Amino acid sequence: MKKLLIVFGLMIFSFRLQARPGSENTEWMRYIEEISVTEEWEEENIAILFDELSYIAEHPYNLHTVTKEDLERLPFLSDIQIENLLAYVYKYRPLMDIYELKNVEEMDIQTIKYLLPFVSVDDFQEVGTFPSEMKVKKPKQELLLRTNSTIQQKAGYKKDTDKQYLGDPFYVNFRYNMNLSDRLLIGLSGEKDSGEPFYNKGFDYYGYNILFKQLGVIRELHLGNYRLSFGEGLVLNNNFTIGKTADPSMVNRSSNGIKRHISFNENDYFSGVAGNIGLKQFQFYLFYSHRKIDASADNETVSSFKTDGYHRTYNDLLKRKTVNNRLFGNHLSWRKRNLSLGLTFAWYDFGGKYLNPEQKAYNRFYLRGKNNVNTGLSYRYKKANFTFQGETAIDKSGKIASFNKMQLQQASFLDWIISVRYYDRAYNALYAKGFSESSTLQNEVGFYSGVKLRFLKRWEITGYYDYFRFPWMKYGIDSPSSGSDVSLQLRYNANSRIQMSLRYRYREKAENTSSEETNVLEILAYRQHRMKYLLHCSISENVGFHSQFDMNFHRKEKTSFGWSFTQSCFYLSPSSRFRVDGSLAYFHADDWANRISVYEKNVLYAFGFAGYYGRGLRYYLTMKWQVSHPITLYLKAASTRYLDRETVGSGLEEISGQEKSDVYFVLKYKF
Repeated sequence: MKKLLIVFGLMIFSFRLQARPGSENTEWMRYIEEISVTEEWEEENIAILFDELSYIAEHPYNLHTVTKEDLERLPFLSDIQIENLLAYVYKYRPLMDIYELKNVEEMDIQTIKYLLPFVSVDDFQEVGTFPSEMKVKKPKQELLLRTNSTIQQKAGYKKDTDKQYLGDPFYVNFRYNMNLSDRLLIGLSGEKDSGEPFYNKGFDYYGYNILFKQLGVIRELHLGNYRLSFGEGLVLNNNFTIGKTADPSMVNRSSNGIKRHISFNENDYFSGVAGNIGLKQFQFYLFYSHRKIDASADNETVSSFKTDGYHRTYNDLLKRKTVNNRLFGNHLSWRKRNLSLGLTFAWYDFGGKYLNPEQKAYNRFYLRGKNNVNTGLSYRYKKANFTFQGETAIDKSGKIASFNKMQLQQASFLDWIISVRYYDRAYNALYAKGFSESSTLQNEVGFYSGVKLRFLKRWEITGYYDYFRFPWMKYGIDSPSSGSDVSLQLRYNANSRIQMSLRYRYREKAENTSSEETNVLEILAYRQHRMKYLLHCSISENVGFHSQFDMNFHRKEKTSFGWSFTQSCFYLSPSSRFRVDGSLAYFHADDWANRISVYEKNVLYAFGFAGYYGRGLRYYLTMKWQVSHPITLYLKAASTRYLDRETVGSGLEEISGQEKSDVYFVLKYKF
């Protein structure tokens, strides 16, 4: 009788959620949209997070075997929720149904909706040895092929011009994954950007990763391409990092450790060998990387690195793989009860060449030399609902960087976060990435405070204030300067089908300005106001729509204005084998300072963030069709029509006419 009541309760709860487990649940994509509404986010940073979450959604974790490190890769889960989830699974396994998640303490319905695509309840069995698992299990394999192209001809493909792209206008990639009992994972990938020619070796870029898991005391062993992240990212981090978002509880949230790299980012990864040894409270990471990177370099010096991954022109090819980059290091972590400590060391060089960027006033303290060393001490203390964590690092020249955060987490209704950061103007860490106003962890001092308040069950208020100061010049700011960033968001969950949010953001920051009258350079502060309204409504679990309204003001010497309205909808067939999403947007922005950034649905593993200014229309249609159990097709057609210009783009990307249209195609085959 008790079992029957539990099953009946789970059925009711699953109906209330209106969210399907598996990849058809796209709630997590709305989460990505919410945290990435700031235009300062680097697209590559969001793309790394999107790619990783897309992969996990296609290959969900088994709740019976999921680890703390696995769950930490899901940025919407708090530390308390992760601990409570693991404790619940340990106590009540084997789980009967995925909807038992509702019984996990401090796990709210919205978080469960985000989580559902990433977890499953497979058969429970005690962990066996690696060899026996290898013999019993049949490998799961997956192959994806993708191509896309712009319909209109760009200037770079016209044969009557002196400068042109060397290849065809088609973007092509492939991705192969093999999973053997969750103990051996193999990934291969290849990519050719549009405009790049096929070489003798085929694709312009190849990537691979072989991952062995649970080899005795060796928890993970990576061969090939991988990413690293430790502490607060002040020494090493080429994984995703969440910066200033509408949700302040996610400040500087990243996933520590070694991650597979089988995506198509040609810059942010290491290549070689990396491993993790676990002994009781200790974990010891070792890594070595040796790869060639793109740069403007001669036989002796390196003036700058090329990070876009394009090899479409003759000048691009001159910079291709011109520098041998080596890195080795380690990370030792210790955790016992409420306290954890970590020590990270990294040494890297440039193949005997001297890094020497062209001397400018603003880059006086940039990294120079044949090599560099970074060492960082990370720390974390957690007691009940209080957490203090941070990292302090030092470079070869003895300069310091430090980030520290205190969080009070009354999970039922309040999160309060305070953080301070100090990055010396001469601190240099080539592979660091963390919380900052700038793209590098250098020449910045700041204070941040954020609050997340939940009340009346359905309402949530989030907000933050960030003050930052640059003690030295920066690119585009020829003097020391300071600024501030303020955000406030109100969110209302009417029920499981209707959610809405209203966000306001104010930024003040200095930049160089040349007076039109006197032609004299001045340092002036610009003030920017941004407002965003979002409404999501699911008429049923098969039909829904999404509305978004953006409005921007930018004030420096004069005021400029921009706004847009976006309406999107989706349809999911009752069998879940067919889904279509569509969107139409109108935008009117005076200039680049008021550009509009809107997340849009794309094909599998492709991140879509439309950015536009001027006046025009943006529309797209995506389709997912599961032809059979092993075969799934993804299609997208998208177009932007401008109403205020006769050409689109510039340089080799210029299109004659008012419209730019793109088509995408992906084939996924499981076997």
